[in-house]
Formats: sequence, C-alpha cells, structure tokens
Amino acid sequence: MRAGFWHALRDGMDRRRDKPMDRPPDMVHAPGDVPPAGDTAALALQQLAIQSIYFLLPGVVATAFGEGALAATRFLCLSLLVLGLAGLLQVARRGPLGSGYALPSIPSPVFVAVYALAAQQVALPQASALVMVAGLAGMAVALLLPRLSRLVPTEVAGVVVFLIGVSLLPRALASARPEGLDPAQQGLSAAVALGGLALMILVALSRTRFARFGALIGAGVALAVAAALGLTPPGAQGTLAGLPWLELPRPQWPDVSGFDWALLPAALAAACASIASWLGDLVAFQRAADGSWKRPDEPPLRRGILAGFGAVTLAGLLGGMAPGTSSACVGLAIASRSLARMVTVAGALLLLALSCSPRIVGLFVLVPDPVKAALLGYVCCFMMAAGCQLVTARMLDARRTFVAGLGLCAGLGVVIAPALAEQILPRALQSPVTAGALVAFTLNLLTLPFVTRQARFELPLDARLPARVEDHAVALGGAWGTRRGTMDRMAHALLELGELLADRGERSLMAEARFAEDRVTLTLRHGGRPLPAPTPRPEAADLEGPQEAREAFALWLATREASGFSRRALPEGGEIRLEFLD
Repeated sequence: MRAGFWHALRDGMDRRRDKPMDRPPDMVHAPGDVPPAGDTAALALQQLAIQSIYFLLPGVVATAFGEGALAATRFLCLSLLVLGLAGLLQVARRGPLGSGYALPSIPSPVFVAVYALAAQQVALPQASALVMVAGLAGMAVALLLPRLSRLVPTEVAGVVVFLIGVSLLPRALASARPEGLDPAQQGLSAAVALGGLALMILVALSRTRFARFGALIGAGVALAVAAALGLTPPGAQGTLAGLPWLELPRPQWPDVSGFDWALLPAALAAACASIASWLGDLVAFQRAADGSWKRPDEPPLRRGILAGFGAVTLAGLLGGMAPGTSSACVGLAIASRSLARMVTVAGALLLLALSCSPRIVGLFVLVPDPVKAALLGYVCCFMMAAGCQLVTARMLDARRTFVAGLGLCAGLGVVIAPALAEQILPRALQSPVTAGALVAFTLNLLTLPFVTRQARFELPLDARLPARVEDHAVALGGAWGTRRGTMDRMAHALLELGELLADRGERSLMAEARFAEDRVTLTLRHGGRPLPAPTPRPEAADLEGPQEAREAFALWLATREASGFSRRALPEGGEIRLEFLD
C-alpha cells in the first residue's frame, strides 16, 4: 500500500506524463493562451454571472442551521473565498494538485443534502468537520487508486454531466415563473427569460467577435428589461443597505469534538458522486481542448480530483461551503471555444475580492429570477449535449448500456417523482446527480468481473495473413465493444509481427487477446529464437542493414502505437506482450 501511495504521488507530480494537446481548428482561446485584457475581463464576468446563480446555496445551508442574516452573509463570503482558492488550485501547473485546466468552482450542489442532514443533528462547525474529513478521505482515494478511469469510465462521467444539466432544468423553470407574483407578472417574467435566452443563442450563433460573449450580452439585456418592469427581488435596496462595503472573511474553525460518525456515510456518498462529477467536467474540458482526443489522459484527471478534494478540505477547515467544479461554466467555455486558464485566474481573483465585500456579493445574490432562468437554460443545453457525447464516446455494449441507462433512469426518476424519492431514498441520495452517479458507479463496479474477455487463435503465416488479421480484429472489436481505433492498432501490430516471423520461416503464430474494460492485451508466442528489442532510433538505413537491424526496425513499427510492450524467452521460442488502451 505504501509503495502504491508513493507511486501515485510521483505520477501526479510528474507533469511530463501529460499527453500534449493538439489545438482544435475552431478554438478561439486554447488553455495556454493569454487573451487580450478586454476579452479576459468579459469572459471572467460572464463566468462569474453563471457562478452567481449558485451563491444562493450557501444561504440555503446557513438558513438550515438557523443562522441569522449577518452569519449567513459571512458564511457566503467564506464560501466565495474557498471558490477563488479552488479555482487557483485547479489551474496550477506545478506540484501534485491541479489539472492545469480552466475549471471554475461553485458551491457544490452535491453536498447540499449532506448539510441538510447534518443540520438536524449538529451545528455548522461540526458539519464543517464532517466536510473536512470527507475531503481528506477523497484525497486518499484519489492518491491510492491505481486507475481512476477504470473506476469512473467515460459513460459514468457522461451520466453525471447529463444529470447535472437535467438538475438545472427545474430551477430554470421555477425562476422563469417565480412564485409570489400575480399571473400577469409571471407572464412578463417568463417572457423576459425566453427573450434573454433567445438573445444569448442568437449572439452565440452569430459570426461576430461577440459570439463568445452571448451569455453576458443576453443576461445584461434581460437584467435591464427586468429592472424596468419591476421584476427585481422585493426589498433588495434595504437588504443591500444593511450589508457592509468591506469586511474580511472570518474563518469558522471546525469543531472536531462534536464529530458525529453516523453522518460520515452520507458525506462519503457525496464525495463519491463528486468524483464522478469532477471527472465528467475534466474529461469534457479535455475532449474540447484536444483536437486529437481519443481517451481520457489520466495524470491531469488525478491531479484535478486531488485539487477538488483539497478545496473541500480547505472549505471544512475555514468554515465555508464545500466547492465543486462548475459544469455550467465548463459548458459555457466549450460553447464560446475559449478555454484559457487566464480567464479562470481572473475569475478566481474576482471571487477573492468579492469575498471581502458583503454588499457587492449581495448584488449577485439579488439577480432577478428571469435572468437566472435564461442563464440556466443556456448552459443546460451544453451540459446535456456534453453528457451524451461522453456516454457514447465508446461503443455501448450490453454492460455499458445498463450502467449508463440505469444511472440515467435513477437520476431522471428523482426529477420526475421527487415525492416518491423522498419516501424511499435517504436524504443524501435525493439529488438526481447523487442518485444517478451512485447507481452508475455501483453498477460499473459490480459488473467489472464480467468485462474480461479472452480469445485464442492460431494465425497461419501465409499470403492470406492480412485478411485473417483484419477478420479477427473486426470480430473481436464487435464482440467486445472496443473502439475501432484500438482494434486497428492491434491489427497493425499483429500484421507487422506476423510478416517478420514469416520472413524467418515460421509457419504459424499463436495469439491470445484479452480485453479488460479499458485496454486490450495481445500475447503472441512463436518458435525459433526470441525477437530483438525495438530500435530506439529508427532509420531508413536499417532496412538495408543486417537481419537484426531489420527485425528491430520491424519491432518498432509493430509496437509504436502500443501503450505497453514486453518480451521474454521461452523454452521453445519467445513471447511478446502488447497493451493497447481503449
């Protein structure tokens, strides 16, 4: 276990293991770009407008613990301080924490149920201790698990991203026609929300330089119209007048003396759902930023999870609300094709400044409901579409269909029948994201033993070798549900090695292919003397050199697309093992 810990820590710190990203042709601002100051400020404000929708969650949590207005405001300011630090942790490019991706944070909707459950039995400082323990446990899991992508594959991450989009829909509809207004005002509110959404879409679809600011422009126009129609929250001016302009956040240290172990399972369940949610956002960002993306690149994902749980631990220590990555902001960045880290850095600095000004924070909390509805509707589209892309990133065999399908059913069931969910589910699972994530996550774990498939076959090394190799690759890929590219790489290696052995005079080759969830392992046994190692520096002159040089060159051709290669001598020949990530 200790060796595995240090191995995972070493891998997380070694950023040279990260796959280089190919810039997509339609990318406006890639992760490493430094946009002009005006673009950075506008994109950061647009990002902040999305984040502000979730600023009401700390207020809901503080109210559940019976906190007054001033205490609730201080809790919100501490939460904003944590959000800013979480964003800076996530974009970090050195050390074991941080994916290096532009992933802003919001108060975690997944942890709301945990706070609500804790409010029935303990005070807020004890709940902060619970969150801190959950964060530390999550960091340990992210360090010790050898392969996160196997535990939470793309279809599970896609389920979570899709359900995050779905979970925003009820809030958007409720904000479009808020309660407490007469029918005429509700109609005006819905019209402003639809008009704001339509303007966002039209600007985003335009071929102008303002396209990536569609959400900000639409929200600004909708805000002006809502204010002119008197749709601002009642008592907004009085509420703002009672808040100070400047006040440094005051940490509320956790109370570990009153720790309630009975609440720990709910916190750990939220942590598991957070892993799936964060992986979904990380993979969605990675897929959008890399034009040659084929499968998740694991080291940045692991560091991103570590940064996420590090921020959760920090939230528990300081007394703020647990943060989570903002799927809505990721969707907005993907929609605007602007993925620059500098935008998230600027947004994080704005959050740190806001945490010191309760009165300015109040302005974001008091955004009119129809403007919130338009923003939520805009980002829902991209979150649900990104979730569908992740679910279908790999061929859906029967097992993956049940994992993704039942996870979606569980999450949608909570949205469609909330009263029934309250009766049969514990409070910690009454969120569509939590319920769907845990069902998909659990089914994936339980069905992993059924994933491993094996096939043994003999290949005659004659003139029909290319056709036989192609037939085996197509048949195995269809039966196992692997990506076509994976089987193409395996077929290429098999053909090169078969031709090499045929030149030696061998008549047949024994092959064994094994599939285990995210990789295909090809084991080949042959007669004669063992094959040489692949040449480290292939040169055209090797093709006209001695036999050993030609064979080393052929081995390089056969193994250059494999993720792993090993060979060993046998009593009657040799064995070659190749590994291909799916």
